[in-house]
Amino acid sequence: MKNQTIMDDLLRLIRNNFSFITSNKDKRDLFAFFAIYLISWTLLAILLPLAPELDNIEQVVWSQSWQWGYHKHPPLPSALLHALNILFGGPSMGLTALAAQSCSVIGLVYVWLLAKQMLSEKMAITAVLITSLIAYHNFRAFAFNHNTVSLPFTAAALYYFYSALKNPARISNWLLLGLVCGLAMVTKYSIVLVLASFFIYSIWQRLWTDSLVLRGLLISSSVFVVVISPHVVWLAENNWLPFTYLHDKLTVSENRLSILTGFLGSQIIRLSFMLPMLFGVWYLSKKGVIKIMTTKSSKLPEDDHDLGFLLTVLLTPLILAMMMPVLTGGPLNSNWVSAFFLPAGILITKYFFHRFDEDQLLIFASRLTWLTQALILIFFFLAAVIYPTWVGSAARLNFPSEALANKVTEIWHEQQKQPLTIVISDYWTGGNVLLHVRPEPTLLIDNIPEESPWVNTHDVAACGAFVLMLKTATIPEAYAVLFSQTTIKGEFSLNWGHPPRGKALPYVWAIIPPIPGAPACRFTK
Repeated sequence: MKNQTIMDDLLRLIRNNFSFITSNKDKRDLFAFFAIYLISWTLLAILLPLAPELDNIEQVVWSQSWQWGYHKHPPLPSALLHALNILFGGPSMGLTALAAQSCSVIGLVYVWLLAKQMLSEKMAITAVLITSLIAYHNFRAFAFNHNTVSLPFTAAALYYFYSALKNPARISNWLLLGLVCGLAMVTKYSIVLVLASFFIYSIWQRLWTDSLVLRGLLISSSVFVVVISPHVVWLAENNWLPFTYLHDKLTVSENRLSILTGFLGSQIIRLSFMLPMLFGVWYLSKKGVIKIMTTKSSKLPEDDHDLGFLLTVLLTPLILAMMMPVLTGGPLNSNWVSAFFLPAGILITKYFFHRFDEDQLLIFASRLTWLTQALILIFFFLAAVIYPTWVGSAARLNFPSEALANKVTEIWHEQQKQPLTIVISDYWTGGNVLLHVRPEPTLLIDNIPEESPWVNTHDVAACGAFVLMLKTATIPEAYAVLFSQTTIKGEFSLNWGHPPRGKALPYVWAIIPPIPGAPACRFTK
């Protein structure tokens, strides 16, 4: 019965909000914007770069195998890419870009659904357009990583929490709240800070006095626990690896003020992409092109609970995040707060634009957003791909990814008859091989089985392996053991860019043949 209620509510949500193809021009324009945005980023990611972002490569490696956790992060982004790889025949630069930007678009759709409950139809669309201009929701979403994948689940959590409070008797909202919060947790642990904002808002508004809200929170908590429980079991069985990794990587700084100011400066820059549109709207209002409705009060009502909700869910996670380096001296990566600015566009629209003529505001906000997004897209690919390629500098996105993979397969097939199924290398080098070779081999990361639970030394004995690393003065011990096991080895070089700004990449390689009499290779397709 509960499942039927959820399905009825989801169908009602789709029918009420997405039956726009013939009924509402503003909605059609919004979703046309989403579609063109997604297609543009995906096509240019296919056509221009020679290699993807480092985080994309990391997910290519992890998505080889369904795991309930990985040594650095929870599992959901890798599981999603694993499913996409199956559907589309393996990883590719276009697929990772599509997956990443789809997360941003889905997050913005949930922002729109939330805004519609607080603002008029046109104002809600304006709020979404403003939100889309925050850097985390456009060019920073080019990388398919845990920060980007957290966008849709965090936005959904905000929407369902607000919806549940607005109608606490509807159980489906509480069930969906628990579901998306659980999915957010197995995407990135920083969702804890967003959940803390829900707790603080509940205390502030004395929501514990409402029996329906208490019942709903219990339902949500139960679903949340069910969703995260497989990952918690994995953590317990694997010595809490992500937390051990984080602890080992943390460096304590005495200059905590420097960490905080650097973080704040970075956030200002990433929020500044909204400014051309906001300034343009303000300028047009001063010129009388956009009318100010004098019949509306310049102040919001004192009992406006929406304003309190938005401020709480926006500021609480940010303040808590900034408290960590202040209290511990630990680092604070600017990207860790990627999903915390989702309510910003609604807050700006509600507080600053509530007296603007909504028809005129939407017209000019749309035009300015289209222009700004086009400029962001053009300048991103100019700066990250086109200019470095033109001058020959060694930039991440013009790394000779496919050339490396082709060289590896050429050497392997010269020496071995069986398919290449295992590569032993670092994330970046091995991941770029996996990206292009079909059938896709598997990667044993730096010859460390603990970081690569999908492959082991027995597999290497059965399948053989291609060992690859950049040439260094001394070979790391994990690789030296491998090089000592075989006589089939050599070197080659690849050009990354061209002189005088490019460089040659010297690689050393070795082939470990399968051991005669070993079991059949389980990776052979």
